[in-house]
Amino acid sequence: MSKMNLAEVLKKKMDSGQRVLTEFESKELLNEIGITIPQQKLVSSKQEALDAVRGIGFPIVMKLMAEDVVHKSDTGAVKLNIKNQEEAGQAFDDLMKISTASKKAVSVQAMAKEPITELIIGMTTDPQFGPALMFGIGGILVELLEDVSFRIAPITEYDAKEMIQEIKGFPILDGYRGKPKADINAIVDLLLKISDFVIEHEEIFEMDLNPVFIYESGVTCVDARIILKNE
Repeated sequence: MSKMNLAEVLKKKMDSGQRVLTEFESKELLNEIGITIPQQKLVSSKQEALDAVRGIGFPIVMKLMAEDVVHKSDTGAVKLNIKNQEEAGQAFDDLMKISTASKKAVSVQAMAKEPITELIIGMTTDPQFGPALMFGIGGILVELLEDVSFRIAPITEYDAKEMIQEIKGFPILDGYRGKPKADINAIVDLLLKISDFVIEHEEIFEMDLNPVFIYESGVTCVDARIILKNE
């Protein structure tokens, strides 16, 4: 998908009245701008799910994609660490029972390996200054810790490094108590890609990449949500 096609995809969503992209759609777009995501396939039948599982390989994660399910973890719409075909079939059945939406599907995903820690990278549109980027330690603790930094886009490499080093949790990324050091350059690259993306595509109102798994080498965006503007 070229940059032109990305613009077309976003325009089609806007024209159809869809403002909130599903996790699957959001991650597909991020993958197109060079951000690593777990291998994923969208399925609507149990047979498709079992075929996808064989192609991806265990362990896998299965997530329900439906309009009436926003916080997937709170509603049981995520099944982790599925290890065989029997578990996959049962997980598909369980997920499809959760939602009453007319349009629903299941995202079958490779299970990302355990990270050094989880990150959050966000973007919101400030009425005065335009797109603003956020960075911090992510996962379920993000609202509790509120340990984040902000910059107005577009950002430079220097800005990205400052954002990373500003948070109180930076020692976790820097090899705290003998733990492995995180790939800071990969985080910088990710922040710059998001900055470029939102500057090039003004129809994006808000983005939430949480969690992003950070490793000694590389990052993987495990969950994401993109919201488009109303006009």
